[in-house]
Amino acid sequence: MSGNVMLSLARAVVLDEPINLGPDVIELARLNKVLLHVLRVTNHDGELRASQEDGLRRITNIVAEVEDALGSIEHAFIKLIKPVTYVPADVDVLVKSSQAPLATSRLMVLGYRVIVHEPYTITLIKNGINVDLYTHPSAANLVYIRGEELLNSRVEANFNGVRVTGINEDYEVALTVLHAVYKEGIVTLNDSAMVFKWLNDDSLKLCARLKCIHALGLTLNTMLLSIEGQLRLPYKLPIGYWAVKLLSRVIGNTQYTPSILQGIRRINDPRFMIQLVNRITRISY
Repeated sequence: MSGNVMLSLARAVVLDEPINLGPDVIELARLNKVLLHVLRVTNHDGELRASQEDGLRRITNIVAEVEDALGSIEHAFIKLIKPVTYVPADVDVLVKSSQAPLATSRLMVLGYRVIVHEPYTITLIKNGINVDLYTHPSAANLVYIRGEELLNSRVEANFNGVRVTGINEDYEVALTVLHAVYKEGIVTLNDSAMVFKWLNDDSLKLCARLKCIHALGLTLNTMLLSIEGQLRLPYKLPIGYWAVKLLSRVIGNTQYTPSILQGIRRINDPRFMIQLVNRITRISY
């Protein structure tokens, strides 16, 4: 993929400039989780746009239902509200640890079904859409930021006309880089553009306090290098580098080290090898 195409796509997402929509651009936008943003910027009509808009409506309906169900529970939607228009693959909600069972039961009453129950995550599904209830954001059961740190930053927010409880923009910036680098090991244009648009002195200071300045720099630098044609977004971190970075973060912070035991237990999970192969072979998330 040429740097010129990546530059045009980045300008479409960051500056809302129209772009010529060829098959290569559409595929690149899809992999980078910015397809709906690009389709709207170019005023593109057709089945693809309709499908994306319908996907966003379905997610919005789920968000509204979950927000209503969790009204009295200490919670916050995370990785949802961004300055980039996109269709989330699922819905992520942070809940207070002691209230996770109550949150789960309330959603089950509404027809959600539990499909995964892990130490820090409960995944439910309804109408083909996953809702992940997190007590602490983690990767392979290794905590990379404490849930209460995020819950303390709760604000009232708007998602496509629905009033929801979210986290403030500075914490969204920090969580975006932490999630991309330590959870997924993949940086997308969605990630880079979001950080580029919302980064300010306060979010920079927060990233410094949370010890994720390197992850912040990596997220922004990948966009720059992709524009120059030196790499392609999504950018996938080498698996060994990702593993070392994650372990270093967990071991280097006493708030996260208790999760190491859960990470070790994860190795004995029958799904571990399948998930490992998927992580090695995938090119986006």
